[in-house]
Amino acid sequence: MARIVGVHGIWWHWKSRAEMEDTWRTALRTGLENIRDPHAATATFEAAYYGHLYNAGSGKSDGGRAYTAADVEEGFELDLLEALAAAVIADDPAARPGDDAATKGLAIRGVQALLDVVQRSPFIGGMASSGVIRLLKQVHRYFDDAQLRSDVRAEVRAAIGSDTRVVVAHSLGTVAAYEELWDHPEWEIDTLVTMGSPLGLKGVMSRLDPKAGAKPGLPPSVRRWVNVSAEQDIVALRKRLKTLYGDAVEDFVVDNPLLQFHDSARYLTNVRTARAVAAALG
Repeated sequence: MARIVGVHGIWWHWKSRAEMEDTWRTALRTGLENIRDPHAATATFEAAYYGHLYNAGSGKSDGGRAYTAADVEEGFELDLLEALAAAVIADDPAARPGDDAATKGLAIRGVQALLDVVQRSPFIGGMASSGVIRLLKQVHRYFDDAQLRSDVRAEVRAAIGSDTRVVVAHSLGTVAAYEELWDHPEWEIDTLVTMGSPLGLKGVMSRLDPKAGAKPGLPPSVRRWVNVSAEQDIVALRKRLKTLYGDAVEDFVVDNPLLQFHDSARYLTNVRTARAVAAALG
């Protein structure tokens, strides 16, 4: 088994395990090389890859379809979209829609108005509204589809072995990793590194596995938790998880390129991530 286990996030459903292995191993090695860590060339890596599970034909697969505002569902998806729009406005008040869009504080009425706000963010990089909706639906499906959730967590479980020292998780993968680490107190993981995590979202916290959500905090199988969030990353709306998950969380707010605000490779090569991984490897 590997000393480093990586868990990917959204938008990997048309990629492969081999692509993840190559991309993540290269980025991790680059980060370790940059800080002159002696493990850069020798540290073993295992990919917890689950993207293919989103293509299982459950009736909820989008097949690459173009979504419209009408496809955003009430409840979780709309709540998450409102939170994203609120984050954009907080960063750039000029992004707030005009009076004709009918606003009430930050709770903007009208799905299309919300999408317009999110698309105005320079951090989205020109992503079409269909892409924004696809993001919402991938996160929603993890919580709504019990079989998918179980299968994703089984992939995380299969990747972790007795030699695993550090689990590095990105985006939605931080949720799956966090839940699975809570479910296995017998594991001895030195460090959990979460990157671009949505674990600070109210809607996500309320839907966590009971073991993980009853008393959010450091999983019993983990010695140290390092959370890395890019200032520009609107997926990681809550940059500092310590206020929600306890003082054991070490929060670091970093910079990512404007058009790669949520890119896993950028997070993996960041000095904060590299130092956390290096410390876990000993």
